[in-house]
Amino acid sequence: MIDPAKLFLEKINNSGWIEKTSFKEIFSVVSGDDFLQRVDYPCLFGDYVANVEIVVVDGKSSLKFDQEQEVPEDDGQGILNYMFPFVTRTFLRKSSGTFMIGSSVGNHFIIPDHTVAKKHASITKKRHGYYLKDLDSDFGSYVNGVNFGDKEVLLNDGDKLSFGRYQFRFLEAKTLYEHLFGKIKKKSLSSSGLGPVEPITEEVLKTKLSENSQYVANCIVKRDFRDIEDKLLAILSFIPFFNSFTGYEKRQIVSFHQKLIMAAPEEAIVREGDVCNNFFIILKGKVRIVRSESPIALNILGPGNSFGEMAFLMGLPRSAGVVAQESTILFTIDRDFYENIGIEIREKIKDQIIRQISANIIRQNREITEFNKEHRLPISRLPRKTGHYVNHLEKNAAKQVIAQFIEVCPSFSKMTKYQKNGLAVLIEGVRVYDAGEVILQENSLHNGVYFIVEGSVFITVTKQDVVLAELNSGDLFGEISTFGMKTTSANVIAGNQVKIIQISLDDLSVMSMEIREKLKDIILEQILRRQVTQNSAILHFTG
Repeated sequence: MIDPAKLFLEKINNSGWIEKTSFKEIFSVVSGDDFLQRVDYPCLFGDYVANVEIVVVDGKSSLKFDQEQEVPEDDGQGILNYMFPFVTRTFLRKSSGTFMIGSSVGNHFIIPDHTVAKKHASITKKRHGYYLKDLDSDFGSYVNGVNFGDKEVLLNDGDKLSFGRYQFRFLEAKTLYEHLFGKIKKKSLSSSGLGPVEPITEEVLKTKLSENSQYVANCIVKRDFRDIEDKLLAILSFIPFFNSFTGYEKRQIVSFHQKLIMAAPEEAIVREGDVCNNFFIILKGKVRIVRSESPIALNILGPGNSFGEMAFLMGLPRSAGVVAQESTILFTIDRDFYENIGIEIREKIKDQIIRQISANIIRQNREITEFNKEHRLPISRLPRKTGHYVNHLEKNAAKQVIAQFIEVCPSFSKMTKYQKNGLAVLIEGVRVYDAGEVILQENSLHNGVYFIVEGSVFITVTKQDVVLAELNSGDLFGEISTFGMKTTSANVIAGNQVKIIQISLDDLSVMSMEIREKLKDIILEQILRRQVTQNSAILHFTG
């Protein structure tokens, strides 16, 4: 029998890629364990080609992404039927050096497209993993929607990478196998003499999910949770909410299986105005969010979505009711779970909530813009300034402004003095904008969260600058694009002279876990309030 690993390497073409269908066919004859012994390197997994428009601002070209494009579901197939493995064809083994990415001959990974530079980026294998570095390309290289400029970025399993309009995912070998064939079985049939393992089809996975869900539902009804943890883990593997959690972290979560509840179709899960001490993650089924003053559902949520976070995190009455659309399995997060699960898991839960609320606010922005065809919302009358007028305070003066702001701003009141000092040291400078200057532009990408130190800004949409909100000292912006990993859904324009500090993704990655968690609490509180405000605006239009 021909070694699948050698056959695979022979199939890699001169551009460095192999068709996914060929790769899948070659390795369909081996088990997951055998696959990992043969393929112990990552790959760039082709995802899709984005719809883009090249725009020129102040003489600099950039890509404007189509926000209405329907992106393929995260099913492991995507639109691009090819993948770039991190191997060298000549020596039939991993490369310990640098892989060059670009549109011209001579690169290891060749992407022949007008949005990809001849020498676009490099990915280098180092001691701690693979590092991406953009090579001063015209349109930049992005990791999870963020352009890091010429900084080296350590890649993590599952990261989304963009080179021009081409979208890829960085997948380690185990994740790659599970994308193509499903979960790796613990015991290899081929090693036990029973012949090759049949590839796991999508239909088999759906059937297995249905069986596991039914088993868990029966356990909840009977309140008999014996042998439930493996079934729960299988369900969690299908839910994007838990993708960033390690296997050990997922096991910690499912050990709280007594937090599971079932809701029958049309059953009220929470009622508007109630004061409760928990929130919910949907594992199976659907729910609708409703308000008493409107017959129209505010939203329909499915597996992986959460609800009730605002009442839980801020101690406020429920702002809306939630009704089961169909038979639904929910995981309840209460104070006992939240405070005892550990800071690493708690932080990841907060990350997912921020991303979901960010997606909701983006959707709300579009709905409000659509409803405003009758021009009932105000329009910013400030003349826009298109040049780059941003000033930076002198270093020592900036440090004083930053320290004073963090000390007196109510948003940081729950931080200890030590945590405030630690945060102040990380922030590098203060930016100053004059009235009318565009701080962030709609449909652009940026890196970080911004706090307003002094002054005010308008959040606007469309070229007419329809005002969605006015933010003042202590408020923040930029979190939706940063945590939602998408381009900005609105403009941010200085309403008067405004001073701003930025906390970049690099800052977030190096700060202590305790400071980062407190900072995410601040972000959560502000975007939750913004979501409620915009829900009220939508109800105003529909009512």
